[in-house]
Amino acid sequence: MDHRYIDEHSVAERYVENALTLEERTAFETHLVDCPECTDRVLLAGMFHARTENRYPASIFQKALLQPLPLRARIAASLKPWQLLVILAIAALLLLAIPTLLVPLWQVLWR
Repeated sequence: MDHRYIDEHSVAERYVENALTLEERTAFETHLVDCPECTDRVLLAGMFHARTENRYPASIFQKALLQPLPLRARIAASLKPWQLLVILAIAALLLLAIPTLLVPLWQVLWR
């Protein structure tokens, strides 16, 4: 990868935004090892990107909306706090009740 290609295709900016293909990313990272000029470009692009996100926080939320949440995060987000408390209380009661239910069953099975 050469500087002309990096300039024409805004590779440093796309690298910071994680928008490169795997091949481009690999080639650019290989190039970065020996090129302090491109390392500086990446640092500048990163600082600009961070400053822009601080100035326009809506872009952070837009990016977050594009990524799907894990199942437990979606469930937790959809529950009200009191519903979560009820579920945890039921789970605790079940954990306490299991030994008292298993002891008689154990005694019946081993007689």
